Amino acid sequence: MVRRLIKRGAMAGAAVVVAEALYAVLRPVPRLSETDPSGSFGDRSSPTVRVAVLGDSSVTAPGVDNPDDIWVRRVCRRMAEQNHVVLESYAVGGSMAHDLIRDQLEPALLFKPDLVLVSVGANDAIKGISRHRFERNLDILIARLTASGATVIQSGVGDLGTIPRLYPPLREIMTRRSTIFDQVHKSVASRHGSHVVEQRLDGRTIWLEDRELWAADLFHVSAKGHLRWANVAWETIEPLLSRLHGPG
Repeated sequence: MVRRLIKRGAMAGAAVVVAEALYAVLRPVPRLSETDPSGSFGDRSSPTVRVAVLGDSSVTAPGVDNPDDIWVRRVCRRMAEQNHVVLESYAVGGSMAHDLIRDQLEPALLFKPDLVLVSVGANDAIKGISRHRFERNLDILIARLTASGATVIQSGVGDLGTIPRLYPPLREIMTRRSTIFDQVHKSVASRHGSHVVEQRLDGRTIWLEDRELWAADLFHVSAKGHLRWANVAWETIEPLLSRLHGPG
């Protein structure tokens, strides 16, 4: 009898989580256009730094109208105070780590970047990819990129439980999963000498309370949110600028 009650309770809990997930995915939301942030910044007579970015919608920025507001462009404009920066984005919305290996890795390597930004992991966590599969794919990806000689910076995975479209208990589940996937980023980086942005230094509370950080679909990040991402990423990138081996 007790086992039967426990089983029914577990099934009821699972049903609630499934219902929450379906609501989060299927609820009507605005369709937001995406953007290619690629561009050239700074004085062309300055030393050139080639930046490649691989990733998902955290780079293509649905809901951000001005490309200059996207975090990767903000970072490149800061770098351009001392360099001529050429940014090439290979990011595609919805991508997971295996998509980056299949579709984005080779074109990025052909670009011969000095700096590579890798923004991936949220979709793997949300879409149920196992931790082990994500780590295996991320390991392949980062190994290839670091072997090219480029400085590689990984996004980590922020607290997905702060996404406004999610409700408990799904919110707590995504917080736990994103914490695990963020740790995977750090484990892979420690093996290959790459670097991970400490997204979780930007407190959970502000992302839960300030709806202006989120786009109209309550899933992607707004221009204001991208500014916070840029500031956090810059904390990792700035100390590494002297390592970049652009000409001159």
